[in-house]
Amino acid sequence: MLSFNPGGQKVVIKVAMIGAGSVVFSRNLTGDILSYPEFKNATLSYMDVDADRLDVGVNLCRKVAETLGANPKIEGTRDRKTALAGADFVINMVQIGGFDSTLVDFEIPRKYGLRFTIADTTGPGGLFRALRTYPMLTGLCADMMQLCPKALLLNYSNPMSMNMQTISRTSNIRAVGLCHSVQGTFQQLMEYIGEKPENVAFICAGINHMAFYLKLEKDGVDLYPRIFDAMNNPKTFAHNAVRFELMKRLGYFVTESSEHNAEYNSYFLPHGPERVQRFHVPLDEYPRRCDAIIDEFERMKKLSKSPDKMDVHRSHEYGSAIIHSMATGNPSVVYGNMPNQGAISNLPANAIAEVATLIDRNGPQLTTVGDLPPQLIGYMQPHVTQQELFIRAATEGRRDHIYQAAMFDPLTAAVLPLDKIVEMCDELIAAHGDLLPKFPAKTLVPTSGKQFESADMKKYRQSWEDVKATAKSPASQKLF
Repeated sequence: MLSFNPGGQKVVIKVAMIGAGSVVFSRNLTGDILSYPEFKNATLSYMDVDADRLDVGVNLCRKVAETLGANPKIEGTRDRKTALAGADFVINMVQIGGFDSTLVDFEIPRKYGLRFTIADTTGPGGLFRALRTYPMLTGLCADMMQLCPKALLLNYSNPMSMNMQTISRTSNIRAVGLCHSVQGTFQQLMEYIGEKPENVAFICAGINHMAFYLKLEKDGVDLYPRIFDAMNNPKTFAHNAVRFELMKRLGYFVTESSEHNAEYNSYFLPHGPERVQRFHVPLDEYPRRCDAIIDEFERMKKLSKSPDKMDVHRSHEYGSAIIHSMATGNPSVVYGNMPNQGAISNLPANAIAEVATLIDRNGPQLTTVGDLPPQLIGYMQPHVTQQELFIRAATEGRRDHIYQAAMFDPLTAAVLPLDKIVEMCDELIAAHGDLLPKFPAKTLVPTSGKQFESADMKKYRQSWEDVKATAKSPASQKLF
């Protein structure tokens, strides 16, 4: 139970990290929390279903505490309820299905001619990641209602907006979704124009991964003309070609990376290899990162067992600042993802908005932005529609809403006709099998009528190996 020492020297809190086998992320969050003097004696409970990854994560976090001279109570458990009991803050970083499910999300659409870069936010990849996260996330919220009903849930798992729909539409748990794209991109923009971030004021708003910087000012002077000038440098443009092209057309710079935004619209990937190369779009980027993460885990495993001290630096994640503000009453402002409820007046009330968020003892509260420019709403709206169809598919057991969510994805619609979209979704549903919720509701919307098997992971792993081998060939430029 959270309590505060009036002398300002210690705050007694319990933080539960669910999915702590994401060892680099849990290590960074632990370092951020323990860097506050008030939290040196916090209780940190790490939970993961993978015993090996959990053990590595816990050992790394012990090394972090030692480096910082902290003396927290550190627990490791594979039982979620044990981790949640009495928690003041719960951090979710779970990815259901791991690399195998990611391969399914890439390899089945590839058969239909649909290619991705990241596939964790929107489109078929984001949709099916959200659907397989839904059972876990609703179970987590139910456990929190029983064991720590006043705790704040900090969600770091993608797809952010769809996961926050699950939390907000199926429970009474207080929650905020956190991403690093707003603060990370702001740092990039300041580097392009040679300004110190602390000297510049900005306002950003939209939905996760598709929020836009509405204002960038220094001493009341608009900095956007300098951003447009920086774009004219070929090296700078090439560093963020997709986002600069979008800024050129929309008038504002978008938060999440070029590799993400390349697949959020129909303007790049469906137009052939020349355009993909021109805008430096890294196809299949996420599974390549997953390959690298496997190697990184082995390095972390060795480090966790070594006597070597660990370098600890504060990350730019918002989680620890939120915990500190709620525990001490010292207010802060972060960028959070929560139900809109009028914060952006021309987005639906139950959409998940990402705007400046005030944090104090009362928890996170979105600030009011007003109307966004219509072209920015136009860019976001297909994805807001997908997110609404996702949560209705999951809560109402409606298979047709899965088809419709994929239909309204701009990239999918640009590549596939309606019958192939339905067929692809049916194959994805069968492949993911028991990881998904059930869809028993009967509607007049027909399925493809085809029968598909559950995932044969040997086949999909071989398919991915073949893709990597082909990509190394000079004759590998054919996109669709």
